[in-house]
Amino acid sequence: DTCCIDKSTSSILNQSLTSMYQWYAGSAATIVFLAGVAHPSKPGDLLRSLWMTRAWTLQELLSPKVIFFYDSEWKPYLGNTGSNHKESPEIMQELVDATNIPHGTIFTFTPDDLGVREKLRLASTRNATVEEDVAYSLIGIFKSDIRPHYGERADALGHLLEEIVARSGEVTVLAW
Repeated sequence: DTCCIDKSTSSILNQSLTSMYQWYAGSAATIVFLAGVAHPSKPGDLLRSLWMTRAWTLQELLSPKVIFFYDSEWKPYLGNTGSNHKESPEIMQELVDATNIPHGTIFTFTPDDLGVREKLRLASTRNATVEEDVAYSLIGIFKSDIRPHYGERADALGHLLEEIVARSGEVTVLAW
């Protein structure tokens, strides 16, 4: 997505950002390049990878039905050449350990599978290069209608939380 999104106009960028979750969910497969994971990869490398810390990658992990992880030499993670890395017990255990999300939820995630606080807990462990992306990376996971507006900085998260409270009635999220 980093290479494919046209960032030259805000309307196209906004449409892309609000559609990303659905793109991943509707993809035949999602391919993840683990830049910092050396070849040959070892158990635990995924858990400790930079990819597991980034804000946008939460939806890359949860929304697709099929995912493949590749190390820094474009070799399948742990040498796993199976038809879906979400079906690998070894890889799935790393994902469960990294997220504390049950295997079944990772495998078949829909935005209604996790509560508001659980989604925010997952997001709280992730980092974004651009401050607004902390909120914008959660648009699909929360089925949010907020529109990205770069330049609003921390207000982006405020707008997302405001919408979550309005939809769910869960005012405890404001303590996040």
